[in-house]
Formats: sequence, C-alpha cells, structure tokens
Amino acid sequence: MMGARSLRVCATLSAVTAAAVLTGCELTEVTLTESDDVVIAETRLVLDLEGEDGAASLNVYTYLHRTLSAARADEVEGAIVRLSGASGGVVHLDPTDDGNACLSQDPEEPNEDVGSCYRAIVSPSPFAPREVVELEVILADGNTLTASSRIPGAFDFVGLTQEDGHCRIEPDTNYRFTWTEAAGTWSYLSDTWLRGLPEALAGQDIEVPDSLYLTGFGIGQDDTDVLFPGEYGLFDVGDGIETDLLRILDDGLPGGAWGRIAFAATDRNWVNWIRGGNFNPSGIIRVPSVFGDGTGFFGTATQRVLHVRAGAAGEGMPPLCGPAAPPGS
Repeated sequence: MMGARSLRVCATLSAVTAAAVLTGCELTEVTLTESDDVVIAETRLVLDLEGEDGAASLNVYTYLHRTLSAARADEVEGAIVRLSGASGGVVHLDPTDDGNACLSQDPEEPNEDVGSCYRAIVSPSPFAPREVVELEVILADGNTLTASSRIPGAFDFVGLTQEDGHCRIEPDTNYRFTWTEAAGTWSYLSDTWLRGLPEALAGQDIEVPDSLYLTGFGIGQDDTDVLFPGEYGLFDVGDGIETDLLRILDDGLPGGAWGRIAFAATDRNWVNWIRGGNFNPSGIIRVPSVFGDGTGFFGTATQRVLHVRAGAAGEGMPPLCGPAAPPGS
C-alpha cells in the first residue's frame, strides 16, 4: 500500500506535469564546447654526479604527447627540443624510435607507446648544479613551449664505504643511507630495482617477481636519510606487490639479492608534477611549469647511484657499506 507521504509526492509531481502540459515546456539548448587538443611536454633533466672521470654527466628527456590522444595521432613528431644554460651551454635533444625510451622504468616491463620521446646523454655535462637552465620546444607547426629550472645543488654520502659505486650489506639487515643537504631541493626521491629475490626467497609461499621496483623519499632539503630497504615501498602498495614480500623487506634484503639504488635531489617543478601510486607530495593537482602553446613540466635533479648486494664477506664481494642500522630504527 502506498503511504501518505508517497501520495503527496505523486500528487505534487502530477500537478507539475499537468502545469507543464497546459502552459508548455521551454527547453534550453546546451552546446558542449569541445576540449582543446593540447601538447603536453614532460621534461626531466638529471645530473649524475658520479660520471666518467669524476665529472657530472647529463641525462635528459622530453616526452611529448597530446591531451586528445583518441582524436589524433599520439606522436608529436618533428619538434625541435633544446636546453640552454646560464653559463652558455646548449644541448639539443634527438628523437628516439618510440616513447618507451622516456616512459619505461624497467626494460623488462615496457609501457604502452603513446607519444614521442626526445633524449640526450652528454658527458661531461655542460650544466652544473645550481645553474639555471631554459627549455624550448618548437613544434612542427611552429607553436612553442618554454620553461626554466634551477638545478638543485650537489650532495655527498656521509659515512659510506664503497668501491666504484658498489657496496655490501649484511643479509636480513637494514642500512641507513645518509647524505649532505642539496641546496635548493624540494624533495629527495630514491628508487631501487631489486633482483635475485626469487632465488633468495625460494621455498616461501609468496609471489616474487624477477625484478622489483620500489620507491623511497624525503620531504624537504633537510630530510637527508633513508632506511634501505625498510623504508622503500610505502607508496607502492596496491601496485600488485604482495604485502608479505614488503614485510620481509622491512627486515632487510635477503642474502643473495642485489639492487641498484638511485638517490635524486629534485627541484620544485619536479615535486609539483610527480605522481605515483598514492604518492602526491604537493597535493592532488599537478602544477605545470611549461607554458606557451601547451603545458607540462620541466624538472631537474642531481643524482648519485649505488649498487648494493646482500651477502657475507668473501672473494668478489664489495666492501661493507657500513654498520647496519640499529633494530627498530
């Protein structure tokens, strides 16, 4: 049975309907504006502070794609991409065969090719830490995008023993990497590619990938340490990584496993644009730093890279990185 409240609602609706029939109903025509097809330029410039002969080397890419990839070809070909430093140095970026040269973090798991990649690797670098660098992208149709960034300062590890960028940690223990402050940085980002985990964890009832990519970070110029591997992976949960595996790594890297660790001091532009998993350091909205006939970002960073192996001392093993971090640190 329909209640009194329902009867009142129906009566009201009937009255409105009747009024519309008697007086006529005027509909307003709404025209939806089509979105602009905008080119997005994403540029990352990294100064590797431990290049050949002790000189910094430069690795930079610009990834060009469009906002309306379904409406037009995704590739943004025929562009001219160049960087110019305050010291007078100029670098031209060359087009690569596919967008994966910019996108792929792990060559064993390439991303879908949805744009155009322009890259340059230069050693020694014509740019130095704290130098202001200008980006200019001239598209094939003559449209131009521009940006600028001041490269963060250099930094050094504190209390670390290494040999040609390699060191050893004891199995199932954590090591706290510490470094000096990099002037002008907004965040320290660190990522690691771990290998050898299937063999090291054989017999355990968990799914272990051949290659595991994890991230760690420090917020602010003075946040200059990170626990490896215990503080990596916090923002990678939900990306298909088993939580049981992360719990094991909380206690250290199992014997026989090894990893490449990159430590980067990033600028404001980088931090304001980067998004990964649930890692949103500057809020939920990306803040662009590329302007003109498009949008995007131009981020710069200084970087140091280490190769770490978990195992006991022995022939062919690198020196111990240093004393293990105290339990619970």
